[in-house]
Amino acid sequence: MSNTREAASDLKYLLDRGYNKRTSLNLVVDHYVLDKKGRNFLQRYVFSEKDIRLHRSRSIPIEKIEGKTVVVDGYNVLITVEAILNDKEIIEGMDGFLRDNSGVFSKYVFGEDTKKALKKIIYKLKEYKPKNVLFIFDSQISKSGELAAYVRRKLKEHSLSGDAKTSRSADKEITEMNEITISTDSIIIEKVDKVVDLGCVLL
Repeated sequence: MSNTREAASDLKYLLDRGYNKRTSLNLVVDHYVLDKKGRNFLQRYVFSEKDIRLHRSRSIPIEKIEGKTVVVDGYNVLITVEAILNDKEIIEGMDGFLRDNSGVFSKYVFGEDTKKALKKIIYKLKEYKPKNVLFIFDSQISKSGELAAYVRRKLKEHSLSGDAKTSRSADKEITEMNEITISTDSIIIEKVDKVVDLGCVLL
């Protein structure tokens, strides 16, 4: 653990001096001989002061979604909420956003945990009365079409106005819409004006 703390400190030092994150991360991981879990932790936890300020400036309370269109970064949110429900490791980044440390994105499996997490998400969204909600899922992930269809049914069952779709360029589509976005993906946070961290609300 001390190795990880020292690695985080070194990575922060490099990022604050403008070095590229991927290059710096590779350097620090190699230097401290960290495993995949350690790498995932650093990637989700460490940010430069500049990025911390930017991310926090984008964050808004969930109460602000009332009467507004909301876009949900589908897999990002589902994976985080599943991790919370199953007591898996959750990281609060230096920027204040909650992220899971599972690294399961490309291997995500649509199953019972998905259904439980989605129920929790829909109940919480409905509580704050958005005008409508759009879930966007990366089409490259297995069974994304089935998942989108399932989400559409559940939105209708719970009388929550909205839709769900798949996209070959989910991040790009989400950022170009630039509505209130539910996500903790730093790439998305940096490109949209307003972001809600649903994990913080549920934890």
